[in-house]
Amino acid sequence: MKITQEHIDANVADIEEFWDCFHNMLKAPYAYWRDFSSKTRQEWIDACWASSNILKGVNKLKEYPVLKGEGIVVTDSTGDQILTNYRYLYGEGNSLINIPLHNLLHYDIVTDADDTRQDLKIQYLRNGKEETLRIDSWIKDELVRSVRDAGEFENLNAEQKAILETSHYELGKIGINAPVIGLLPKTPEKGCFDNNKKS
Repeated sequence: MKITQEHIDANVADIEEFWDCFHNMLKAPYAYWRDFSSKTRQEWIDACWASSNILKGVNKLKEYPVLKGEGIVVTDSTGDQILTNYRYLYGEGNSLINIPLHNLLHYDIVTDADDTRQDLKIQYLRNGKEETLRIDSWIKDELVRSVRDAGEFENLNAEQKAILETSHYELGKIGINAPVIGLLPKTPEKGCFDNNKKS
């Protein structure tokens, strides 16, 4: 389907909507950072500023239009693997492979007879064609399984699925603008009182 600016405006999150969602997701059954679920949104943002994993994950996820209702479930220490409730992103070189979960056919840990390492094998659809990705490190299978069991991505409509499969670069080619997520400001640190300052 052809994506229009109206589709983007109706379905893509701005920075405030992203952080509201990301904070609310801490109460989800698959939430990796559930220990922070009792924190306020600002306390959660401050915690994210202190986490290099989340900083890297948010910085890379912002390269894509992020749907309203989409938040990070987990990201690795490099930010090269990101699992949201709607997609899986894997870094290869200077680019990320964007795999919407509705296009994910298979996700499993495999070991070949001639290879004692455990690898992650992912099969997914890209432009209607089946692709296979095999990598040495992975986001734990149980996390992907829990997100798939929750099935939030199954409720996406055709417009949302089309946006999920499109990068900012592709949107730019057709003259469509999408909001960009990022980090909201952290709580300012209180400065020291200057005893030498004259009143």
